Amino acid sequence: MPAPKVNNKLKREIVRLKQSGRTFAEIAEELHLAIGTVKTHYYLNQGQPTAPQRIPESRYVRYDKPPTLEGDALVLPDVEVPFHHAEFLNQVIDLADAWGIRQVICAGDLMHMDSISGWEPNWSVGTSKLTEQDEARLLALALSLPASKRDALLEVVTRAGSDGKDFSDEMGQARQVLTALDACFDKFVWIMGNHEGRLLRAINSPVNPSELLNLMQLEQGKWEIAPYYYGLLKSGGETFRITHPKSAADNAARALASQYHQHILMGHSHKMMFDWDASGKYAAVQMGHLVDEMRLAYAAQRDARRNSHKLGAVIVRDGYIWLLNEHVDWARLRNL
Repeated sequence: MPAPKVNNKLKREIVRLKQSGRTFAEIAEELHLAIGTVKTHYYLNQGQPTAPQRIPESRYVRYDKPPTLEGDALVLPDVEVPFHHAEFLNQVIDLADAWGIRQVICAGDLMHMDSISGWEPNWSVGTSKLTEQDEARLLALALSLPASKRDALLEVVTRAGSDGKDFSDEMGQARQVLTALDACFDKFVWIMGNHEGRLLRAINSPVNPSELLNLMQLEQGKWEIAPYYYGLLKSGGETFRITHPKSAADNAARALASQYHQHILMGHSHKMMFDWDASGKYAAVQMGHLVDEMRLAYAAQRDARRNSHKLGAVIVRDGYIWLLNEHVDWARLRNL
């Protein structure tokens, strides 16, 4: 059978079939044309007379789907469990409960990871039965095991600790605190911080963030965790970017608000500031912290020049920011 004459009608049919998902070979067979003829007329019609090859899409993940919450939420910056400031944290939780806030965003450094930190060793009383290198190796091994064996190994490591300074003891105390926090709310988003990054450095291996939930025995689904150092909260028609950025500079939140055209609620710096971007449209907030810095050897044992750090947290309700600090009237706020 002779090949049909390729007129305008047949050219349109070639394009239609290709755009419907047919391969060039299938089109050629159906229309009784040579594959080369089909390709030539398709690419001529699409304005690409040469280079029929297309650049393939990258197979690597796009980091454009940060954790996102809708509605009101309590935002907790730099809790650094188990070195948290329990008194202030409980006041914040009580207020959130009085206001009917059922969601929490942990804005990085939820855990301190002191036993695997990069700080120089601190003066202390007693010694651990395990070296830091031993703990790091055991942790890496535990994270590679199935859940039942992983938990069993962690229990063995816990019993090996002796002075409250090793990784296993710190994780045991942190697990108790996070279990108590878990009971207070319905939904959590855990944003990564530089302290969580200590885990990656200690075992020198990539780890899925969900392993932190396994380590702390927290329920996936109720807790959302992802490899992002920021997340989004949409409340009252406004978008809030809760972030644990690289920079802790005084102008960091303001610069981020101008860059992303979103309200910025920032952790990491331990400072407390409420500012606006250059347009005056977007709030730029450094939220303070929830760690008891007198429990941190590097901060309390040795004098150093530091900007003033303040205990703080934020509640976003109906699109409005409530920046909480040590000097608020908790009783009056509970009645609002």
